[in-house]
Amino acid sequence: NMMTSLQRRRGGRDRACRFGFTLIELLVVIAIIALLIGILLPALGKARASARKVASASNLRQIGLSKTLYANDYKDWYPLVPGAWNTLSQVIDNQGFYGGYAGFYSLNQEGDGIDQGWIAGVYIANPGVEPIMQAYLDDYAVLTSPADDLDYHLTRTAPRLAQGVLKTPTPAGREEQVIDYNISYLYIAGFRTDEPVLVAPAPLVGDETNARDHGTDAWYGNAADRTFAGLDASEAGFYAEDDNHGKDGANFVFTDGHGEFVNGNTAATFFSGDANPQNVNAIDSDRSNLLRTID
Repeated sequence: NMMTSLQRRRGGRDRACRFGFTLIELLVVIAIIALLIGILLPALGKARASARKVASASNLRQIGLSKTLYANDYKDWYPLVPGAWNTLSQVIDNQGFYGGYAGFYSLNQEGDGIDQGWIAGVYIANPGVEPIMQAYLDDYAVLTSPADDLDYHLTRTAPRLAQGVLKTPTPAGREEQVIDYNISYLYIAGFRTDEPVLVAPAPLVGDETNARDHGTDAWYGNAADRTFAGLDASEAGFYAEDDNHGKDGANFVFTDGHGEFVNGNTAATFFSGDANPQNVNAIDSDRSNLLRTID
């Protein structure tokens, strides 16, 4: 009986040893889990980035459609904010006058209540004036890309990135929340739906950069902004790592309503003097002089 009891206890210990983990086995399991995480994380990151690109493209299609609806009502002209200017050239030059692209949607840009933009009661004589896109876009949230993690509040007196206030873009739920740092896109103003001098449909709205995308400053045309964003002189016209989709490029919607992801030197693609069919100056070398990029 004593032998049987001893064997029973020894058998219990043997079973415990068989079903337990040794230190080496545990370390091997941990190493395998770490390896799997290392393999899966980049794939998950790519899937997330791809989903954000798709969602951003959907936003742009809605924005582009709203501009086409506007053009249908205004003799084929895509939106241009009105002002006391005498010539088309002056109108184009002043498209960023009312707080940049935000002025198309809001003339009372309170933003987060801390850093404000164009405020109607302060800057214009008639605070009852309505923004020109008010009747054409009622979902202000589409103005913010899910890929837009940061932006800078820039002003006319502090237009450079180094002077800007770092912000986290937030989708606007009402007109007063529409402001430069809550908008993720830029607009190229001055096109019409019927453009006989264009070889291909023109870029209308696309992902902005974090810098001031106004005129020749667009796509890091300003040297100080390039340096701040970690770009060198050869990267003027490109996107930076902190922009909506990093250095990969940007989503654009075109005047015919189609969308595509544009890689490489965006400024050169759309405005250079080469034979690129997407170049708006391909037929008329002065066409871009009556356009204004604003954000």
